[in-house]
Amino acid sequence: MYNSDKFKYTIMKTKYITRIITAVCLSSTLGLASCFEEVFPESGSASIDQIGKSDKALDAMLNSVVAFINKFNSYGGYANHDFGYSGYNLLRDAACEDFLCPNPREDRFSAFGKCTSLGASSSAANTTAYYCYKFINAANNTLNALKTTEEVEKKKHYEGICLTYRAMMYMDLARMYEYKKTGVAKLDNDADKKGIKGLTMPIVTENTEEAEGRNNPRVPFYEMYKFILDDLARAEEDLSDYNRTVKNMPNIAVVHGLMARMWLEMGSRFERYAEDLQTLNSNTDLNIASAEACFTKAAEYARKAISESGATPLTEKQWFGGDNYNDGFNNISSTSWIWGGILTSEQVGISGQWICFTGNVCPEQFFGVCNSYEAFKAISKKLFDEIPDEDWRKTTWVAPEDAGKAPGEKYKTILTDEEFKEIPQYTGIKFRCRNGEQYDFNVGAAVDYPLMRAEEMYLIEIEAIGMSQGLSAGKQALENFVTTYRYKPGSPRYVSTATTLREFQKEVVKQKRIEFWGEGIVFWDYKRLELRVERGYPGTNAPKGYRFNSNEGYCAPWMNIYISTYEELYNDAIIINPDPTLAIAEWAETE
Repeated sequence: MYNSDKFKYTIMKTKYITRIITAVCLSSTLGLASCFEEVFPESGSASIDQIGKSDKALDAMLNSVVAFINKFNSYGGYANHDFGYSGYNLLRDAACEDFLCPNPREDRFSAFGKCTSLGASSSAANTTAYYCYKFINAANNTLNALKTTEEVEKKKHYEGICLTYRAMMYMDLARMYEYKKTGVAKLDNDADKKGIKGLTMPIVTENTEEAEGRNNPRVPFYEMYKFILDDLARAEEDLSDYNRTVKNMPNIAVVHGLMARMWLEMGSRFERYAEDLQTLNSNTDLNIASAEACFTKAAEYARKAISESGATPLTEKQWFGGDNYNDGFNNISSTSWIWGGILTSEQVGISGQWICFTGNVCPEQFFGVCNSYEAFKAISKKLFDEIPDEDWRKTTWVAPEDAGKAPGEKYKTILTDEEFKEIPQYTGIKFRCRNGEQYDFNVGAAVDYPLMRAEEMYLIEIEAIGMSQGLSAGKQALENFVTTYRYKPGSPRYVSTATTLREFQKEVVKQKRIEFWGEGIVFWDYKRLELRVERGYPGTNAPKGYRFNSNEGYCAPWMNIYISTYEELYNDAIIINPDPTLAIAEWAETE
């Protein structure tokens, strides 16, 4: 059941940190770990002022922010997806069209696929905002504590790290909850009556008091954009001289990668809705000249992220896990990763065998739900058919003609021939267990998780070039990327067939759909560009109950995520989105 007192905690300034929320010592790549009760053993709790003057307590607070990426059971109800940022990314991927579970009885991420319960009783809707705000609360608590520290360098770097995570969370909240037109009259009319056009979500900072939290309205898009850009600008300054030792800590490249995402979002909005640019300039001091100026910024920051990180796109060998197929999408040291999360064996032990990322998406393990419950994850038939044979990524998924057969040399897997024969068609074998451990989840599930890869920055840059420099320049950049990095050596050159900028954007997104399957990236592109989600068509491999097609040129209704009605119990200013449950009839094949 939803606990309003829990959620309320996240929308007020926290003045004391108690034993309860620091019971678990969190290790970090800074090499520092501490529980507050060890630092303050007599009182069992500490004021913000005390924490700010204790190196160990500050380190523990920062560690808690970084570790929240893999926070298990943040909501408290043991929801199947509530095992950190990766779990919510899988929910968002399932809201699109290419991340399917052929066995719907065992689908742990069905909410946005089935669309049957997306309102007040929706676990997915209730937990999603809660996770984000609890993450923000961890950052805000640390920012509060930093106010009293006397160590200038630590204060600056820790502040920059917290602001980076906070900016990412607010960017996610803004994009998930802002209502976009769906082409469904009932929903769109309801949204108009409520006056929620252009509203994102409430902003809570380290200075927000409880009284403010109880009357905290959803802010308009321009206020949220300004807030996020300000946080990133501060983080950019704070981290300009920060040298991290491990990539779970954000640095200047990460900040610039988030800026690239933000400017791409803004460019797409203003290109589609010119009046929104006028509204932003009338209400902020951002003074943005045009949509093209936003795309130029997106390309600029994407290139900075690539250059500053030194990250390079994965090679075919790296993609498929190296010489023995034990690596690939599970190791933060990967050459393409700009930023990632580290899941330790201790954290896996808390979550259990399958309530974790690997237990849900890796078909090579036997401790989770894939082999044990046949809860395999598949790509859509339509997208698979559109991947050229020249693209070496295609063997990431089991082709229909190869299902039930031994893998041979075509598929890179640690499964035996007999085990591989049990995997159904279209199943993805992208994600690997740690060290190839298939049975001991304490080892095999303790994988790293990508938050930002070089490939995303390349594709942001490519789209932004097309939208700011013209179709020809964008197509050339896209052709160069795919031909250089994703086609087999000696293959004919990849050729873009786009004749309009809209077609070009869809081509770029198609590359993202292939590249970032299971990584939670493409939800943002579908909503940003208001692309049609199509799961119902002749020959579809989407199970019955999932075959929903959104309206062309509009946002899919379920991507306007519902704000829990319980929020109204303690925030007098909140206005919730229309309930998108079954707003569109499921596609049915006619004879």
